[in-house]
Amino acid sequence: MKWYYTVGFTVLVMVTTLLIRIPIPGGGYFNFGDVVIVFCGLYAGKKSALIAGGLGSALADLVGFPLFAPITLFAKGALGFFAGLAKDCQNGMRHIWPLLGASLMVVIYFAGTWIIPSFGMAAAVADLPANILQAAFGFIGGKLLFTAYSRIEKAS
Repeated sequence: MKWYYTVGFTVLVMVTTLLIRIPIPGGGYFNFGDVVIVFCGLYAGKKSALIAGGLGSALADLVGFPLFAPITLFAKGALGFFAGLAKDCQNGMRHIWPLLGASLMVVIYFAGTWIIPSFGMAAAVADLPANILQAAFGFIGGKLLFTAYSRIEKAS
């Protein structure tokens, strides 16, 4: 994959994370960045999605939630890496790898929130349902976007 695809996907992850936000109770927000990360993994592969997911999301967090930027770097980078492992898979692993990435993202956010002294276990548990929904939305949305892209590419 050419380097400029990675740069473009990084910017796209950051922009979709920053501009398309749905606030959730207790702070934070749902965003469309995870959809782009999963799409990037399926389209461009693990290296590009690792960089775009981790860096694009962490840069977006620096704007609104800087305390979470390091956690986001690892969580979203993991999502991208595992989604990217599915790039050339033709069997069930094409679904399993992104699902593992989404699950790992939830675990990283849970552990990361728990170890932040001002948040702790209570906040980690409280954020868990929203993080699971965000991961599911990113997984399903990214897979649907890639399927649509693939069908359009085949038709042209």
